[in-house]
Amino acid sequence: MAAGSNPTERRGAAASVADNMRESPLSDTTVYSASNAVGVNAVLIDLVKGWRMDEVWRAFAWDEIQNRYRRSIFGVAWIFLSFIIFVGGIAIFFGGFSSKDGVAFMAFVALGFSLFQFIISIITDGCNVFRLSATWIKSSTLPYSIYVYMSVSRSLFPFLIHIVTTIGGMAVFGQLELRWEALAAIPALAIIMLNAVPAQMLLGTIAARYRDITHLVTSITRILFFATPVLWVLEEQSGFRAKLAEMNPLTHYIEIFRAPLLGGEARALSWYVVIGCTLFLWITAIAVMAQLRRRLPFWV
Repeated sequence: MAAGSNPTERRGAAASVADNMRESPLSDTTVYSASNAVGVNAVLIDLVKGWRMDEVWRAFAWDEIQNRYRRSIFGVAWIFLSFIIFVGGIAIFFGGFSSKDGVAFMAFVALGFSLFQFIISIITDGCNVFRLSATWIKSSTLPYSIYVYMSVSRSLFPFLIHIVTTIGGMAVFGQLELRWEALAAIPALAIIMLNAVPAQMLLGTIAARYRDITHLVTSITRILFFATPVLWVLEEQSGFRAKLAEMNPLTHYIEIFRAPLLGGEARALSWYVVIGCTLFLWITAIAVMAQLRRRLPFWV
């Protein structure tokens, strides 16, 4: 969720949807979201029941997006405009530091930055995903996963706009290579999305108990922007910076998605790292949530 958002504001367009869900026969599903439900089975059922209630979390997510840009002249168009301004500025000021030509470097930055921003949004919003939904958690029996799905889908909306804008620009300037290898970006995006849910579950649960985690994560993500090959090309670097980037998981997440769209092929190492991180996140998130979920209403 966006920092500073108030859960009571979401009762606008989403209230009627949530009220309808409460009136529907959910007695067999909401029991698993009660604070006394624990265990791995409870977490898995919570995830499934929350996913099936997509009408609720999609309405919540859209309300969040509208509230962020309410009363502005351009509205959600600012998602597109701010992205164009940033990428254009970066290409002008940093283009000379790369051996790539101006247009190729712009495509490189646009793809990397759009995905980096999405991942960082998932991480930072994940720290507050339950805390900022405290009113709903304490007053309803909705599955906890609803708040995670809502937060992920809210971050996904601007990311899709950025990607469509980037691919459209690449096609116009002749940087989009329509080869079969480019289809590898689809499973790459799928596995990245698969990481978003457990990442927010894990961070949201821990940060609800230890509020300092939010500040720590914010500080780390600022450093990650410079340690991730978004504004610079990994192949053009050597020494400590290259080694640091290789140890950075975000480098590999971006590579499996960006490389196919730029006409290249992601290294097998990057796929191994991403798959390993995915398994680690799911196992850890489910284990932590299974043990601590019943305490969540008291922490938020």
